[in-house]
Amino acid sequence: MTLETVQPGEAGTSRRRLLVSGAAVASAAVVGESVSAGLAAAAGGTSYRVRPFRKTAIPSRQQLHMMNRMGCGYSRSTWAQMRRAGGASKWFNQQLNHTAVRENAKTGELLSWFPDLDESPVRRWARQKANSKKNWEYALDLANYSMLRRMYSERQVFENMVEFWSNHLHVPATADQAWVHRFSYDETIRRHALGRFDDLLEAASLHPAMLLYLDNWLSEKNAPNENQGRELLELHTVGRTSGYTEQMVKDSAKILSGYTVDALATWKGFYDPRRHTTGPVQVLGFSAPNRSADGRQVTKDYLRYLAHHPATARTIARKLALRFISDMPSAALVDHLAKVFRESGTDIKATLRALVAHQEFTRAVGQKVRTPVEDLVATTRVLGINAHRPRGDQAFAEHISWLHQSMLLYQWPRPDGPPDRNTAWASATRMLGSFRMHWNLAGGWYPSDAVTYRRPESWLPQRRIRFDQYVDHLCRMIHGRRSTPRLLQAAVQAVDCRPGEIITRDHPLAGWLLVRLLGVLLDSPQHMSR
Repeated sequence: MTLETVQPGEAGTSRRRLLVSGAAVASAAVVGESVSAGLAAAAGGTSYRVRPFRKTAIPSRQQLHMMNRMGCGYSRSTWAQMRRAGGASKWFNQQLNHTAVRENAKTGELLSWFPDLDESPVRRWARQKANSKKNWEYALDLANYSMLRRMYSERQVFENMVEFWSNHLHVPATADQAWVHRFSYDETIRRHALGRFDDLLEAASLHPAMLLYLDNWLSEKNAPNENQGRELLELHTVGRTSGYTEQMVKDSAKILSGYTVDALATWKGFYDPRRHTTGPVQVLGFSAPNRSADGRQVTKDYLRYLAHHPATARTIARKLALRFISDMPSAALVDHLAKVFRESGTDIKATLRALVAHQEFTRAVGQKVRTPVEDLVATTRVLGINAHRPRGDQAFAEHISWLHQSMLLYQWPRPDGPPDRNTAWASATRMLGSFRMHWNLAGGWYPSDAVTYRRPESWLPQRRIRFDQYVDHLCRMIHGRRSTPRLLQAAVQAVDCRPGEIITRDHPLAGWLLVRLLGVLLDSPQHMSR
């Protein structure tokens, strides 16, 4: 990647070219050093003093952190919602009661933008066979629909938890046969995302999508398929370190047997007692004689036992801490969250309240790298991009899955769900893909159909403003914080403006040149971390 830079303070427009390696780009984002700022330092530029533009107010550190971690990123509209709620803590508590939060009207329209999502499994399978709509196209609809909900929903904590549980109890949106039930599975996750984990685990484990994906529907009497019995223990509940044995995996499969799907016909999930394997079972302290061919009650008792198991509490606590706090949560934090999880009866809201009240949450500012999807959602929100109902396949709503240039949402190929550690999202390829996305959105270049982008001149806070103050204003609008000398220096180089230069509506920065300045701010760690 070759970037052209201007040396500050140099007469004319003398330029020199610097080659920036992808590895340096990725490293810069992880350690919190701006790539653009790194170029400035390499060019031997001088340091600048920031002139604040105090007319543009900014949130408190606590408010900004709450928006970036528990919400879908900082934006002026979210901050206004938070102020109306009475502050960060009150906003968060309102968000936990998500059905009482007045929803954005656009969010309620989104399903009508993708009407095929509401088709029956029979209809989906028939269209797949007829080649009129393939499984990957339904998966694309689900991804676009889900990301648009995050971009425009007022219920941001809820949308984040839908993503969290969708990754934890992962069913790929293109999985063989399971894909016909994937939208119904999404609705099941949504019903329980802020409820109780024991209810969620039972509903997800016995849903036709999960039964198809992990092959439980193939279980026969005295020959139960072990896939779901194993993943239930390893991934969804107690984890590998809990001490379960291979015999326990077999007993887990016996317990689940009988739940099946009428695949390739009606696609309905049902219980078939003729397929249930009877006989005594023991799994990590759970035991049952399992004599009856109708093993549904044994199965439900087993799933709820696992949901309340101490090892499951640690699994969920660790994953929540990893997602919302840092890559290295302390053992004390995990133990505390696990204790709250168990004592509350697996209450998700109670566990989240304990998480945001913990000192490690407060201290973890900027310690997580945004995933490409999180970056897309946050960028769309902060730029005030307004998507419209798609009228063709070139519309914004139809193209956002390609825009973030990473794996499509809910298409991780393994049952463990996508990774949530910084190293997975800090590669050179990812960074360059995000940089390209930022410029497309900042310039209003792509996607260009059925969408309204903010006009460049609308970013000006007043008729005349110094360039250094304009940079500070934009930092406050994009990052929710003041500019830094390093960011100002990078901005000077990016657009070849002097700090004292006056910007008006006739200046290129109120037109075609603004994309470069916005690109500097969006490509920085201040935006790409949370």
